[in-house]
Amino acid sequence: MKNWFVMLREIATHLWRLRPFLRPGRWLVISVVLSAILAAFFEGFVIAAMMPLVTMLRAESGHFRDVLTGEKTLKWLPEALPGHSPELYVAVFCLAIVLLVALKNASLMLSQVLMARLVRIVSSNLRHAVFQKLQNTSIHVFEQRKSGELGNLFSIETIRTQSTIEFSLIFVQKGLLAAFYLGAIVLLSWELTLGMCLLVVVVAGVSALLQSRLKHLGDERSAAQRDLFGYLGGVFSGMRVVRATNAESESEDRFNRYNVRLADVEAKATVLGSLTAPVSEVLGIAGAMVIVWGAYVFLIQHDRLTGPMLGAFGFLLIRMLPLMNHLYAVLGNLGYASGGMKEIFEWLDLPAFPTRPFGNRSFKGIQSSLRLESVGFNYPNGTVALRDISLEIPAGKTVALVGSSGSGKSTLASLLLRLREPSAGRILVDGVDYWEFSQSAWHGRLGMVEQEAFLFNETIRDNITFGSRDVTPARLQTAIRMANLEEVIAALPKGLDTLVGERGTMLSGGQKQRLAIARAMVRDPLLLILDEATSALDNVSERQVQAALDEARRGRTSVVIAHRLSTIRNADLIVVLSNGRIVEQGTWSELEALNGHFKGLLAAAQGGHLAESN
Repeated sequence: MKNWFVMLREIATHLWRLRPFLRPGRWLVISVVLSAILAAFFEGFVIAAMMPLVTMLRAESGHFRDVLTGEKTLKWLPEALPGHSPELYVAVFCLAIVLLVALKNASLMLSQVLMARLVRIVSSNLRHAVFQKLQNTSIHVFEQRKSGELGNLFSIETIRTQSTIEFSLIFVQKGLLAAFYLGAIVLLSWELTLGMCLLVVVVAGVSALLQSRLKHLGDERSAAQRDLFGYLGGVFSGMRVVRATNAESESEDRFNRYNVRLADVEAKATVLGSLTAPVSEVLGIAGAMVIVWGAYVFLIQHDRLTGPMLGAFGFLLIRMLPLMNHLYAVLGNLGYASGGMKEIFEWLDLPAFPTRPFGNRSFKGIQSSLRLESVGFNYPNGTVALRDISLEIPAGKTVALVGSSGSGKSTLASLLLRLREPSAGRILVDGVDYWEFSQSAWHGRLGMVEQEAFLFNETIRDNITFGSRDVTPARLQTAIRMANLEEVIAALPKGLDTLVGERGTMLSGGQKQRLAIARAMVRDPLLLILDEATSALDNVSERQVQAALDEARRGRTSVVIAHRLSTIRNADLIVVLSNGRIVEQGTWSELEALNGHFKGLLAAAQGGHLAESN
């Protein structure tokens, strides 16, 4: 019983947290409850009409009038309908019961329709809230979590949360009916009420054990689904590696382990869930028969209960026992499905990014310089990525960041993009902290091209204009020209409306990079950040992309992260990073003359490409 109450309390706590998502449908909540109360109200009248009907049916021939005048619940009938036959009086009650049952079911149907609308609103609001949270949480979340977990979150856990809401409302509906039945039993006899309560406690105790196990299986299922979807996301994203390394059988073996684990948990939950109703029914019927026997021996034979009253109690039992079984089954499903809410709230409780809100200044460009003052950055696990970075980037100039892998180049680019918050120091644009610029103002005028261009499974036009909805056709064509994409698009059967495939699989590496350049240039960026934009390309593609990058950088403040050192020979300033610190800075010729870290990087370069190790 303790576990049962703990489970209900946990579910109630999660449902209470769902209040913000219920606000648009709060009148639906009230309507669902009121219609359920109305259904229980009509059910009560059905029960009230059954006892007089049973009394009339038991009347002996010739004594029907005596029964009508002697029974308190029937005295009004001959006064309201004087001079009619017994058949009519019986027909009146039969018709009344049919009408009341119809009204009860109409109320229940209305409650179900309203509940369906309510659940749709809540589930839609919940998915939207999760999407918003993921849009505004730290980038670390996406770096640390498996991509398949997000699919599981939106496809499975939101559905389980929706089921929890449905089961909770069904529990309220059926619980109100059960309360009316119990109230009728109380009016009949307190002794029968006591026996009924003892029966409910016994059945509830046994059901609680089953439900506790079901809840545990629900948590196991969540974990198994996360592992399976996470693995699927990884293996399908890396299918080229799987096939190239002849790892199909190994990946299938891993899939089978995750798949069998999930199937085993689901099978156990199905078997255990199927036991809830039969066990409750057997216990309920056995207990009910004990109560009937006791009522006959100790109440009827001692004239403390009449036969019609016991008959009414039997009718109530017939109606209530299936309802009890349904309630216990709903509780089991609640315990199993409630793990979805727990999973949803774990994501909704992720810290917001940024912890320091963006300002509302407009960004008009860099007039003098972009300056970093003693900037540091630590990852959540404590790893120090940048230490005491002080650097000035003059307006309209190109600054290159070089260094071996892990030196902090990409982290510094992430800080400039405001994808991460500095742990120390500040970044100033013409003396103004760059965090004071509004999100749309800053990110709307930044251009970014990364080592591996990420493309959406949309058309070329959609990929170029992504984030720039109001771009003009002239601006679009200018960006295409600057990225040297005109011939590529002209050769495609649908031109700009050609789908690029998942992650741009229909395009070559060089074409994807040039499309990314066009996406950066279509917004006419005031600050351009190039993160190893040519390092993954062959020599021919590199020349094509480099030509586009040179065109893109002309007259713009640019920060270039380079693995291929030959691409930054003409940079206005080269900054050398090592272990998160700036160790050297100057022009190519100045750094080469120092015979220091940069000279060592040149010596370690292979064919102009910086080696991975120090």
